Amino acid sequence: MKLAPFRAVIFDCDGVLVDSELLGLRSLQLALQEAGVERSLSSLARFSGRSHSETLAELEAESGMPLLARQVARRMDEFYAHLTKSEGLQPCSGVPRLLLHLAACQIPFTLASSGPRRKVLFSLQTAGLASAFPRFVCGDDVARAKPAPDLYLAAASLIGVPPADCLAIEDAPNGVRAACAAGMQVVAVTTNFAASALAEANLVLTSLSLFPLEFEGEHVSWLERLDILGGQLFGRNR
Repeated sequence: MKLAPFRAVIFDCDGVLVDSELLGLRSLQLALQEAGVERSLSSLARFSGRSHSETLAELEAESGMPLLARQVARRMDEFYAHLTKSEGLQPCSGVPRLLLHLAACQIPFTLASSGPRRKVLFSLQTAGLASAFPRFVCGDDVARAKPAPDLYLAAASLIGVPPADCLAIEDAPNGVRAACAAGMQVVAVTTNFAASALAEANLVLTSLSLFPLEFEGEHVSWLERLDILGGQLFGRNR
């Protein structure tokens, strides 16, 4: 399916910008185990794209354990930092290329993540993407996280573009539902979920390296700008 024209792009973070979705689920699993709650990774996948507080509130109701009072959210972030430092964290395939293209075409972009700001910043810094996202919206900024549309509506307001003119890029069903509820076009990437679980999206890709770029202007000019744009976006020479 071909996408309609759009004026801005709003990215999810985990599983879209950075390859961190599995690390996030493992950190949740470890924090739950420490609190005396056993859950498999597959059973926790339904919380992808959800905020820490909403995830723990639901698990607390299921288990009867006082997870919020035991500061399990803080331990989730600590386990995540440890796993990331030991295993590394990289941008997802195709992300640097797409960010460079958007910058070259002067298309504004930001991100909307259900995660807490400290975790999102840590992920961006570790993956070398922090300078590309000086402003973004996270779970700390809204009353309702995904699948509610609040994060995407707030992100559109942040960059001053009507939601209907924004393209959202997601990897989880909760995120796709949130972006659709905000009235946005959605590209979904099968980083962690099968295409069938992301069927509400306008376009489903196996990787952002397959994102259909339409280059504006003369191709040589685009190539000559890559080094300059790379340094500006990622804070380093490419």
